Amino acid sequence: MKILLIRHARMAGDPYCEPPSPVSGCLHPEGVAQAEALGRSLAGTPIDVAFSSPYGRAVETAERALAGRGIEIVRVPGLQEWTPSPAFRNAASTEASAMAARDADRWAEETWKTELGEGTFDVLARVVPALLGALASVGWHARQGGWVCDPGSEGRTAAVFAHGGSLNAMLSFLLGVRPFPVGRFSFPWCGVATVGFSSRRGVYHPALELPAAPAPAAD
Repeated sequence: MKILLIRHARMAGDPYCEPPSPVSGCLHPEGVAQAEALGRSLAGTPIDVAFSSPYGRAVETAERALAGRGIEIVRVPGLQEWTPSPAFRNAASTEASAMAARDADRWAEETWKTELGEGTFDVLARVVPALLGALASVGWHARQGGWVCDPGSEGRTAAVFAHGGSLNAMLSFLLGVRPFPVGRFSFPWCGVATVGFSSRRGVYHPALELPAAPAPAAD
């Protein structure tokens, strides 16, 4: 049982669009190159199923990174990025910048919920049930602080393509990191966090897997 949490590549265009597949035009040219490079880096990684935020930038990243592998990409409502309030989303750029600057000048503990949009617990309440439902569809079920697997599903790997904020919520939940208004994890474009699971008496427990150090050059 393994989960790859992957941030989308550099975006272009409408950040909220949900175009039909195959998706194009939602990534900046640099983002296209990032997604294709991601695909090359994942070429040797077994992936059984892929889930994606419905937003075009996440779906296009997944489609480009997994091109030619025959992996179905399932769009999961609820895995979207932080959702701004209409007042913030529709404000003039100068007004929106001023609203954001006011929040940026506050203590983190004063920003659990502001006029800008979803608060920390709003995001968790949306993202976590969506993630649980997606993982249950492949036979993984959260139970009493751990995970149990349907017979035959233990060896599967799932890739989840989403956004910095929603990925923070997912990774915090999986690892049991307490909620906080400031994100605990930083995902670069096409950054991948690998969560592996080890079994104790039939219950699986997650751990963040860090990449190995590069091998030293031969003399």
